Amino acid sequence: MKAWEIARKPKVVVYPNDPVTYVRARMRSEEEPIAVVVESEKSEKVAGYITWNEVIQVTSHYSHLRAKDVALDHPVAYRDEDIADIYRRMVEERVYALPILESKENPRLVGVVTIADIVRALRRAGFKPVAETVAEVMTVEDLDRYLVEPGERVDRVWSDLVYRRMPGKVVVRSREDPVPWGVVTPREFVSTSRWFFHRESERGLKTVAKVRRIMLRGVPVATPETPIEYVADVMAEHEYTVLPVIDEKEGRVLGVVTIFDVARAYIEGAKPGRAKPVAKPVVPIEVKPEERIAYVSTEKVLQQVMVERPQPVEIAGVTAADIARSELPAITVNDSIEHARRVMLRYRSNYVLVVDEDGNIKGVVSKWSMLKAIGLRGPLWRRRVYDKFFIDFVMDTNVERVKPDASIEEVALKMVSSRSEVAIVEDEDGRPIGFITKDDLVEAYRRLMIGRSKVENIMTPGRIGIVHPHHSLYHAVNKMHNFYLDALAVYDGREVIGVVSANRLPFVAYEDAMGRKSRRLIWVRKLVRGSARRGRYVKVLPLIVLDVTTELRGVYVRPDDDAVKAIEIMEKYNVDGVPVVDRDGRVLGVVTKTDVVRELARTARVRIERGLPTRVEKGGEEAEAAEAG
Repeated sequence: MKAWEIARKPKVVVYPNDPVTYVRARMRSEEEPIAVVVESEKSEKVAGYITWNEVIQVTSHYSHLRAKDVALDHPVAYRDEDIADIYRRMVEERVYALPILESKENPRLVGVVTIADIVRALRRAGFKPVAETVAEVMTVEDLDRYLVEPGERVDRVWSDLVYRRMPGKVVVRSREDPVPWGVVTPREFVSTSRWFFHRESERGLKTVAKVRRIMLRGVPVATPETPIEYVADVMAEHEYTVLPVIDEKEGRVLGVVTIFDVARAYIEGAKPGRAKPVAKPVVPIEVKPEERIAYVSTEKVLQQVMVERPQPVEIAGVTAADIARSELPAITVNDSIEHARRVMLRYRSNYVLVVDEDGNIKGVVSKWSMLKAIGLRGPLWRRRVYDKFFIDFVMDTNVERVKPDASIEEVALKMVSSRSEVAIVEDEDGRPIGFITKDDLVEAYRRLMIGRSKVENIMTPGRIGIVHPHHSLYHAVNKMHNFYLDALAVYDGREVIGVVSANRLPFVAYEDAMGRKSRRLIWVRKLVRGSARRGRYVKVLPLIVLDVTTELRGVYVRPDDDAVKAIEIMEKYNVDGVPVVDRDGRVLGVVTKTDVVRELARTARVRIERGLPTRVEKGGEEAEAAEAG
């Protein structure tokens, strides 16, 4: 293949006198690894080019440098060159991207090419890699240079990327326990401004940022047996320049595979002396195909979970009036989401009523509804914290209304059917006289069902309730929403780390960890009257499950444990679920508060469909409801 066949149009074209800070901003907004410098607006003659490695040499917000001061004039490629020759030149010069010119005599711009472009072109053309597995091309020599801990200073990584032109580094838990947490590459430096140490300014920073501030979390990993074609697809699609290679059993880093290694697998083959192992599937840090969330209608979900169960006699007779609370904190429809958050914290409540100017209840804001809004509609509230109309996007208007004499099983059935977390108890005239929340139903179950039900009878079946700590948080919330779960067990293949709990997540904004965008918002405030203003950084993206896991190492229940034990653990640790582990140490899933509510709903369904008595008087006599004929 020739260079002109793989050349693409550059997204960023600048002029020699453009400030380097402007070039950096353009490359960041376009997510482009190369900027071509042309002589003028009317000329296509290339005066040089700038890559990620050049723009990060400017380590402050302001600089007097111009594009011509940092631009490279070599290496370059020419229109009719073979891509194998271009690849070797890029490896020799350690450049990730370069421009393609018409010829030496005519340096007119034809296009640009990156190593990822070369890999994509070979894949599209149907070429098979000469080296078929990661083990044949991965980098293992001087591995320690490619590893960095989250707490290390970012300027040390910067030095390796700029002066050694390394493609990136793998962030590990520690060098003694090198479990991968993410990667840091020149792209992370370009896409953020949280690492500057102001080399060009008179005033420097007292403390330099740590690697954890800019690292990209939740990247895929490979094993030595991973097929190179899989790695090629992932790295070329997402523009990863380096990925960790781990031991499948212990999860520790054995080496790294760079985008240069992947291109070598197609063009030159295995590195000298490398043996070819048997290819195996990739370690599932990314979401497996069978784990991907598909749309399921509410009716189908209910059919899956509403399995008939006999009704315990002990619960029969407890009505909505018996467990209803007399009040809930309230806000108005014109209040901001920030105000709702403060009300929840002030009253230590997971639920807030939303009323109009006349005091009529319009809906409910729960921590779960907040989480769904953030997860499915994007982190808009972080950019519009004080937008008083945003409450409309968060509140749940589908609030069930029940009578005081309704059984708690009927209340649970209505709440499960509508996916509501609050029910309003109304009198005969339709006036609200009380409120029942999911927590009220769970507490009633705890008081009435001691020793009467096991965890295995109510827990979410199979592995639906399990996520890997390096799955994206977006995937976790989608799973929780689709399967009507308010908690997930976090399991890394070796041990249970903890749970992702809906009641702990309402104010976490995020995007899919596979995405490339990373944003931070800064609120400038005075900490003390008359003092200097200081910025407070709020992390926005990207996040993975591990970032928001409530750690519960060694805390779990057995499938044959009393279900009430699980509820007591939830209350103790203020979470909505507890992992379930069998006697052999295998993680079976998670039991949540929603499972408890569903258990109550199942008994109501049995009674209604069979025409059994729906209420029993407190004195023990049967209700007036007739049995089915």
